[in-house]
Order: sequence, then C-alpha cells, then structure tokens
Amino acid sequence: MLKMALTACVFLIAGLTAAHGKVYTTYHWHMHQPIYWPDKLPSDPITYQKAYDSLELEPSQGGHPRNDINGIFGEDDRVNDYQHYPLDAIQSCQQYADMGAQVSFSGSLIENLDNLAVNNHIYASGWNSRYAQAFSTYKTSGGFPKLDFVSFTYHHVVATLVDKNAFAKELAIHKLIYASTWNGAPYSKGLFPAEMVFTERVIPALVDAGIEWVIVANTHISRACKSYPYSPHGDNNSPPNLADQVNPQQSSYFSESISRGVTPNNAYPFSYRPHYAQYVDPDTGNISKIIVVPSAMAMSWLDGYACYSTNDIDKIASSSDPSHPMLIVLAHDGDNDFGGGYSYYEQCVSGFVDEAQSKGYTATTIQQYLSQYPVDESDVIHVEDGAWVNPDGDFGSPQSLQWNYPLQPNNAKTGQFDIEQGWSLDERNWAILTATENTVETAEQMAGGVRLSEVQAPSSDATDAELAWHFFLPGLASDFMYYGSALDMPVKQTIASNNAVAHANKSMAEHPANDKTPPTVWTLQRLPWNPGSCEMGELWGYKYTSMPVAFYIWTFAYDVSWIDTVVFNYRIDSDGVNPIGSIANEIYNSDPTEVGPWISTNMTHRPFPIGNIFNQSIDLTCDGTGKVCLPSIIADEYWIHITDLKDVLIDYYVFANDTLGNAKKSNIYHVYIGNGTTVCNG
Repeated sequence: MLKMALTACVFLIAGLTAAHGKVYTTYHWHMHQPIYWPDKLPSDPITYQKAYDSLELEPSQGGHPRNDINGIFGEDDRVNDYQHYPLDAIQSCQQYADMGAQVSFSGSLIENLDNLAVNNHIYASGWNSRYAQAFSTYKTSGGFPKLDFVSFTYHHVVATLVDKNAFAKELAIHKLIYASTWNGAPYSKGLFPAEMVFTERVIPALVDAGIEWVIVANTHISRACKSYPYSPHGDNNSPPNLADQVNPQQSSYFSESISRGVTPNNAYPFSYRPHYAQYVDPDTGNISKIIVVPSAMAMSWLDGYACYSTNDIDKIASSSDPSHPMLIVLAHDGDNDFGGGYSYYEQCVSGFVDEAQSKGYTATTIQQYLSQYPVDESDVIHVEDGAWVNPDGDFGSPQSLQWNYPLQPNNAKTGQFDIEQGWSLDERNWAILTATENTVETAEQMAGGVRLSEVQAPSSDATDAELAWHFFLPGLASDFMYYGSALDMPVKQTIASNNAVAHANKSMAEHPANDKTPPTVWTLQRLPWNPGSCEMGELWGYKYTSMPVAFYIWTFAYDVSWIDTVVFNYRIDSDGVNPIGSIANEIYNSDPTEVGPWISTNMTHRPFPIGNIFNQSIDLTCDGTGKVCLPSIIADEYWIHITDLKDVLIDYYVFANDTLGNAKKSNIYHVYIGNGTTVCNG
C-alpha cells in the first residue's frame, strides 16, 4: 500500500510539471543607504562623514544633512533587514535543497552600519555576524551559497551615465569591503546593478572584475526584439529606437499593469531566461561577453508590495523549454515598503515557495541554475539601455530620465527643451561630476597610480590622489538625482566634488609630471530619442507625439589642460540594420561595404553656467551661513543639431582632444532616424 501511495505521488508531481512546464524561481533583495553628507569628518579629515557622524554634526552644519538619519536607520523592519530577515526567509524553506536568494549590500550602507555600530547607536558590533556565518552554513546541492551576496557598485552609481573608470573603481573597492564584512567569503560571480540600470558599455569592466553574470530588467530584452508590440500608455516612455531592435521576433508576450502606472510587456519564454550580451571594443574589435539574467518586471514589483502567488507564472509556464527553462527572478528593494517587512520575509516568501514547489516549479539560486543550465556561448542578444520600471516618470526609459532630465528653458512647459541655452539640475550635476572625474583621473596618472585600499578606507598614509578618489565617489550616488530638488540633495555632488578637487590639485602640485590623461567626455545624450518617429512619456506630457527628423546630440567634456576641439562623427549604415552577428557598426575602422565613411563636424561649445541660473527653489547651501555653495569646477557643454538625415541608421561618436594633444573617443552609439511623416496620436 505504501509503495502504491509513493508511486501515485511521483506521478502526481510529474503530471504537475508537465502541465505547468519546467520553471525555476529565485529572489534578489537589494539593500542600500548612501553617504548622506559626503563632507570631511572634522575629527578625521581624511575621510567623509558616515551616518552617526552626520547625526552628531548636523546642528553645527546648518542642519545638513536634512535627511532623517535616525528615522532611516532606526525603522524597525530595516534594522532587521540589515541583520537577518533575508536569512530567516531562507531558513524557513530549508526543506527545499536549492531554494535561495541573492542579496546586495552597497559599500556605503556597510560603512554607515559599521559607523552606527561602533558608536553603539541602533546597531551593535556583530550586526553582520549571522550573514557572515551563512556563507558556510547554507549551501545548495551544487555547493553554492543559498544567500548569495552579489557584487555591487560601492556607492550605488547609474551604469548608463557614470564614466567607465569610476565604474571600475566602484567595483574594485566594493570587493574590498565585501571581504572584510563577510569574513573573507569568496566574491560572488554575479552583480546587481544599482536601480537595475544596465548598458552593454560596462561589460568590459564587469569582466575585468571577475563578474560572470548580471541581473537586468527583462523589459530591455523584450523592447530590443524585432516587432516589439509597443504600447504608448503601457510602456509609458519612449518607444525603443529601431537601432536597438535586433533580437529575434517573438510571438508571445506577457503583460501586466502595476500600481506605479506602467504595464510591462515581456516576451516569453525569451525574456525570462539567461542569455549572453556583448560589448565590441571599437578600436580592436575584441568582444567581451557576460551572461544577462533577466528579472521579471511587473512580477517583481508585485512581489515587493504584497504576498505574491504563482498565478502569473502559471500563465506562461507551459512555454518553458526543458533544456533552457525559464528562471523567474523576483528582484526589488529588500529594505523598503512591504518587501522589506516582517510579513514579507517571515511569511510571504515561504508561502510563495511552498506553492511553487507544489506545482512542480523549483526554487533555486542564480548560480545553482547556471551550473545546471549553462548558457550557450552562441546565444548572444542585445539589451537596450535603461533601468527597472519602478521609477515614477522614468518607467525604464532608455535615457535613464530619473537621473538625467534634459536641458530646458526657464519656466518650461511640457515638451519644451533648450539644448543650446537651457539648464536643468540633473545636467548641472553631471557637468560637475564630469569635470571632477577628469581632475581626479589626472591626479592619479601624474602621481603614478593609487592604492585601492586607500581609496576605500584611507589611512594616515593615504596620498592626495587617493583621497581625491575617496571624496569624489560618494557624489556619484544615484539617490541624490533620484530625489531631484528634495531636501539638500542637489548640493551633495558639489560637496563631494570640491573636496575631491582640492586633494587632486594638491596632488598634481606635488607631482608635476606631464599630463597624459585625455579629456573626460560624458555619456552622449540625444533628443528626441526617436527622431522622425514618435515619442511618449513624461517629457511629452504622456501624449504620443510625432517627432521631426531633426535632433540634438550633446555632452559635457572637461580636461585639466583645457579642451582644444570636440568633434561629432557619424556614418550611414548601408542597409539600415545593425545585426548582432556583425561588428561592422561597432568599430571605428570598418568594412566599407556595410557602413559609409565618417563625416565629421565640430560641435558647438557652450561654457556651462555654474550656478542656479533660473533661480529655482532648491537648497544649495552647505553650512550654517545660508550661503550658496558653488562647485570649484564644472565641465562645458558641447552640442550639435542634426537636421538633414531621414530614413537611415547612423553610427556616431565624439572625438575630443586637449591642448596637449591627449585624445579621447567616446563609445559608438546608434540611432535610426525615421522619415518624419509618422502620425502618432494618443
């Protein structure tokens, strides 16, 4: 009788798997707090203030920072998030051999928690002990951590907008604090990018750091598919440009609205399983590849705001390929809202996993899944730039608008922009950061290098070049631009910049070597995103709007030895398509049968205003005097207006050189320009 019962159970499980399809599930929970006031610590001026420091110094700093530090770090659920809630959730599912999750801790969060703990305020010594022990205690069947503390950028930087050298520094110093916090645990092979912002331009830095896979928003895989079913009021941002739509056409899409005001639409099973993405070095043609692990948009949001069921997965599970099954990654903040609370970790996670397992799905970790189902090296796709769909007004826009609002005229109305003479708070801060980046890079080069350990945690032996990087990097935190003009967010980049520049200048004076550092050129910007076609989203008042063929390209550039020229270069593709299987569009010197010759034009130079030229109501004070604090340096703007192209795919890049002959080429970008006759209504 017992044998018959066991046989029936086996057939029941097999039947459920066949009905639903082979599907794997896992989680990612993200933890972060920035350096809220990146100014020098008066008692130890070789480092910046952490949470407890700023809490104590706030009265003497004119009320800065204006953030409620006690409220932020002392919120009951958050205290538990940072010490054990995710581990509790894993322990509640111990009966499932491979059930696990990924967690990311920013370096700045760890610094803040250590600072609070050493002062015995809210946290105590050993706050990290349970997590550190979990590395060796909880393993999957393949021997991988059930709680995988993945790689992260130290200060939570936006990958699409930050310079590649700063991005690499962020990864490198995160690896240092990771080892000291988690008792020397081996560094994870995976990365969760801040705000889930990804661009293929960072792949070389990830590969150099030993990263093998990265979590991305599956919307940016789906939107890059040919004939993607774009919905103006579903996507709620710019349509994908045709230059990005190079992935194979898909026949099945899963669509679900979320309370944020967006309806992600994702190809299944294609955008629910890992693939490779690649970056082609434009000078050499060498290819760097990394595995992109899609996170399920809509599903992830819903899981973060209520106990989630498998109902949505059930709708698409039958399409899963057993040889390359779908991996449903539910990724969201692990320290905010419902998804950072007691009920979520102590009840909802186990409830979801129990339901999933009962239906034949398998709870796992990303590393365990990849060990069982290695991605074929030939399975290479394109991932459109952009973030997760969560930011209100951005919704995963390819321009990363939440941190990058374009230049506007004073008192601008919806759809009004002024690239030639306008201003915006975001762009001003990127101009500040671009200039600072070049200055600290030049100081490093002239000093003969820096030690990463001194950049991360300076000692009395730290050089000024090392201190320049140390003070600069916290100014890159995405939080400050995410919240725009709130509180004293707008001045934090200036605080970081001015301290960094002071140390960089001192270092360059001490090491007067030849300047061999090329100019720093910020990520190239484009408006509209789809010239000659349609636009949608916050920039256009959420109205589906027809666009002329004319468009602007602009950037910021800076060099310690002064900029000489900045040149815009473009060429026309021969057939209007940039296939993944060809690198002709990705390299400077290419096959003339696939792309035309480069056409070069000097960009218009505009000294960018250093102050708040529109007198917007923003707090740019930084001490008790009420005086506005201005940056010591700022990059200039360079722009060009393209008016005479239509119905073509072009590649473009910017070349800049300084007065000493040091030269910099930007990455190569692509845009398809429509014919300007498309009617877009709605």
